[in-house]
Amino acid sequence: MTQRLPLAAAAFALLSVPGVAYAECADFQASSAELRLTYDPYDNGLLDRVFTLRVRRLDPAATAVRILLVDTDPARGYPTLGVGGPAQYDIRWLQDSGRPVFAAGAEQPNATNGALIGFGAGPAGDAVNETFRIRIPAGQDVAAGSYFQPLEVRYLCYTGGDAAGTPEFQTGGQVAIDLVTPDRISTFIGSAGIRRGQIDFGALDGTTGSGVKSLIVTTQATLPYDIDVRADRGALKRSDADAYAVGYRMRLSGLAIRNGARVSCARSTAPTGRSHPLQVELSGKDLAQAPAGNYADTVTLTFSPRLNLSGGNGCALSAP
Repeated sequence: MTQRLPLAAAAFALLSVPGVAYAECADFQASSAELRLTYDPYDNGLLDRVFTLRVRRLDPAATAVRILLVDTDPARGYPTLGVGGPAQYDIRWLQDSGRPVFAAGAEQPNATNGALIGFGAGPAGDAVNETFRIRIPAGQDVAAGSYFQPLEVRYLCYTGGDAAGTPEFQTGGQVAIDLVTPDRISTFIGSAGIRRGQIDFGALDGTTGSGVKSLIVTTQATLPYDIDVRADRGALKRSDADAYAVGYRMRLSGLAIRNGARVSCARSTAPTGRSHPLQVELSGKDLAQAPAGNYADTVTLTFSPRLNLSGGNGCALSAP
């Protein structure tokens, strides 16, 4: 026993030298609720969210810590949220928004970057809350889905005004962005919010030949979709009971379609969406024989999510 006591005492003395912080002097936890985000690629506004980072001191000798938040798997040179998520985003420190505290690569915390967070005296100062802001630019082309991005925290511990050791890092899900792009299909004719349009051929007779007119339906969709085509009459009539009808042909996005057709499309591209020209051509033969009057029909285009992906990047006819 007399030989072991000096060894134990020496080991204890090494661990308790005052004023020296060990490397893993702190840990970090972000508010998961504040970093649970919804991103609509067709929303014109910047996604701007403030979140809280809790910094907990693990070593009483540590007086401060300098941190960098790091996206360790950027794509195409940009920080990217998850796989296939928004390809550009940024994080700022509210105390000094001009100071770089977010990185994507091998950068380490140093005197020119990072948020320097000080601890208070005594046990009451062991936990510090710091606020940051995440910003995701509008209009990035993203499909519906969930995108999870854990952030690495690279940090340097300080005792007094001196750095203690070399930078350390914390990985895992303690600081992570959980972003969802919702299923969305929005359509309009001309201007956002307009759901109804009219194709007016004006006065026609047999001497004018066939008439062709069109309008454009714009779709903004974060997932593949179907368009079902339904006409009330399937021909132009003066009334439902009218015995005479003027036939017409339709094309949607360049595809020849009939009443009851279904067109299947890949998701549209943000931020503009996809334009669907709807073209209607009247039959010159039927026009030549048509009695005078006002002829009309109503065509309804119904947009719905498509359960499986359509081929290519555009639209194609499919079975209803």
